[in-house]
This record gives sequence, structure tokens and C-alpha cells, in this order.
Amino acid sequence: MTLRPAWGVAQQLASGLYRNLAEFVRTCAAYLGITVLVAGTMVLTMPTLRDQALQIHSALLVALVPDALLPQLVTNTGGPVGPIVAAIDLEPLRGEALPPTTGANPSASAQRPVSRAELAQPGQAPVQQELAAAAEASAVSRGSSVQEVVQRQGLAQKQQDALIQYLSRKYLVANEAAKMFVETAYVVGDELKVDPLLILAIIATESRFNPYAGGQVGGPTGLMQVMISVHRDKFTKLGRAESLAFNPVANIRVGAFILADCIRRRGAVAEGLLCYCGASGPTTDGGYTEKVLSERRRLALAGSIALKD
Repeated sequence: MTLRPAWGVAQQLASGLYRNLAEFVRTCAAYLGITVLVAGTMVLTMPTLRDQALQIHSALLVALVPDALLPQLVTNTGGPVGPIVAAIDLEPLRGEALPPTTGANPSASAQRPVSRAELAQPGQAPVQQELAAAAEASAVSRGSSVQEVVQRQGLAQKQQDALIQYLSRKYLVANEAAKMFVETAYVVGDELKVDPLLILAIIATESRFNPYAGGQVGGPTGLMQVMISVHRDKFTKLGRAESLAFNPVANIRVGAFILADCIRRRGAVAEGLLCYCGASGPTTDGGYTEKVLSERRRLALAGSIALKD
């Protein structure tokens, strides 16, 4: 008779312990959810925490650098410049990959290289100097700065800032890197008579602004996923094709040149995009053309920019 009361007491104790444990787990889950929500809100709203998140993203990109570029990371004393060039010790570019155009057709002309000494500024990292040299090559030849070239195409400073913020938020790109992307797209677009937003839309579709996208030897590489095995000669005009394919500026220049040639030969932007992705027609591009054109519209909307066509 004494076993039943004892068993009942044990059941009550176990039931109470289970209820208390379940309540504790529910409380912890609720507080954990609140913590995650608050942390996410702070990262999106507080610049310092957001910058730390971008630095973590930068470190992850550096960790994914191809093995061939890892030794250069050690010798790069200039320090990282956003997630884009953190692991690239750029060589001075030999002239322009894609010289200014005459009319609508890309042409070949020589450009005097800009030396390190000419670009040296106190407190500026060597990598920044060389990226500036590459981005400003054609602008300097015409006596214009990059900003003057950008403004000449009708992009106001507020529109440029809005475009940079859009790229930074959507693709987790550091502001400095996003600014370099936008300026390079506008300088190269001015040279080749190609819509800069179309260049940026292709980069977003092809690599999501990851300069190390790809990896297969000779295959699609870099921001605009240029086939090195096919277009090696275009990179060779700048230097070593294998390393410069990961150079953001060089990759944009070569990719934009290919795009300009495709549009010129096909006669329209949509058909040029089919040529760029290697599709024979709209039914075989896997939706590529629509993805690029949709992203271009989103870029234009983000920057309050009127599309050219």
C-alpha cells in the first residue's frame, strides 16, 4: 500500500520538473529570438556594426582567394581596400585594356601608363593608387577627372551615392569598393558608348560583385565572368592574363569591350546580351537577358536614373 503513494509522488515530481524545464526552454527561445532580432536591427541601422559585418565578409572573400594569389596577400603592405582588392597586389597596368572609342566601334590606341610616383599621395595605399590609375586612365588622357566623366554622363552626386548604397546593401560590398565599381563602369561606358548601368547589371548577374567568382582554369573568371581561354589577348594588353583576370578594373574593361562588340554586331542590347552569354536565342539563355535587364531597371530606380533605352 505504501508503494502507490510513493509512485504518485514520483510522477508528480517528474511532471513538475518537465513543466519547469519546458517553460525554461520556451523562455530561452523567446529571449534568443528577441536578441537575434535586436542584433539584426542594430547591424542594419548602426554604421559601426555594419562596417564590422562588412569586414567579416571581406575576410571571408580573402579566405576564398585562389591559391595562386595567396603569396601576394602576404607582400601587400598597402592593406585591404574593401573586400574587392584585399588579396591583390596589383602591378602597374600597361596602358589601357580598352582604349577610347571612335564613334560606336572600339578601336586600338596607345595610352601612356601612369607611374606610382605620379599618383603617390600621403596616406594612400599602393593598391588604391594603382586602382585609381586604372580607373582614371582614359579620363586623364582627356584632361578630365573620373568625377567629371561621371557627371558628364548626367549622374549627379546624390544619384551616385544612392547607387553606391544600393550595391553596398544588396551585395554586401564595402562602400569604397562599390564606389570604384560605379566609377569604373561609367568611365568604361563613356569610352565604349555602353550604358554603365548595363555593365553593373551584368556584374550583379554574373558574379554578385565577387571578383574571385569562377575558378576553373581558362573558364569564366572575375566580375564579368570573362572566358580567359577565349579572351586572353585582351588581358595580355594589360599584363599577365591569369592575375589580371581577378583585377576588378581590368575585368570590367575587358568584359565591357566584349559586351560593346556584341551589341554592335547584333544591333540591339537584348541581342547583344544573348551574344555575351553565348546563347543562340531567347529560348536558350535560361532567362539571362531578362535577369540583366531587370537588374538594370532596379539600379536605375535605386539611383533615380533615367534609362537611356
